[in-house]
Amino acid sequence: MTTVRSVADALDRIRGPATTVTTYGPERDEALHAFLERFDVELHHERLPVPADAGYLTVRRGGEYRGSVPAPVFADAVDPPRGAPWSPEVRESGYGDLGTLLAGARFTSLARPHLLATSREIEDRAFRVGRGTLYAGFQSLSAYRAQLPVYERLVAETDLTVHVYGTADWTPPATEGVTVHTGTSGRETSGDGDAAADEPGAADELGTFWFVAFDGGDDDSMACALVAVEVGDGAYRGAWTYDPALVREFAAYLDATYGADDLEQSSDSSEQNG
Repeated sequence: MTTVRSVADALDRIRGPATTVTTYGPERDEALHAFLERFDVELHHERLPVPADAGYLTVRRGGEYRGSVPAPVFADAVDPPRGAPWSPEVRESGYGDLGTLLAGARFTSLARPHLLATSREIEDRAFRVGRGTLYAGFQSLSAYRAQLPVYERLVAETDLTVHVYGTADWTPPATEGVTVHTGTSGRETSGDGDAAADEPGAADELGTFWFVAFDGGDDDSMACALVAVEVGDGAYRGAWTYDPALVREFAAYLDATYGADDLEQSSDSSEQNG
């Protein structure tokens, strides 16, 4: 029996303590503040007589100091790198450091580039650990098409098991180590036996939610998950978490609900479905 009852429920359970972000520097960085205002945080700026590149921000959660990020990272927050997860631009970016501090704070409207950057940080964790299970919901399998080279390398160079989810608007080529799930076999009940239709968004959750989760392998400190729902015009609301217990429950829900529902593939079945 799993505690998480749907993808929507997993998102609802990603709740961190009240978060306060304070930026410090000669002037408020308007682009950075516009980005941070998309999160459920209390946002402040304190003027300091220092050069702009000597500024920084701090994050407190539940009144407790969690960490700081220097001003050179601010540009990555506004326009994060979105290359392959193992690329130097992703590895050396400070976007992941800021993302770690914002974990549990809900965002109300982030665009695809920021979600892709967060997904890359999760994929990079999985690649570095090299074992365990990675779950990736693309909404539609055609969206997975552009990421196929990344996922082929993930399974070719590691011992990862990968599960991909999305509505069946394209048939991916068979990739050893990757199982594709479309939800087409039906979802009669949720993990605890209650009607799945009772959960918000359950009728078409694979087409509704963008999610990426890594169970950490055998390292709980590396477990993480992003869950987001499209709210229109390519904007998403959602949150990410580094809570290993919640990540395990979310993974258990996906395994229990879609584990037997894999898309039959052949090595040459890469044409768009008619």
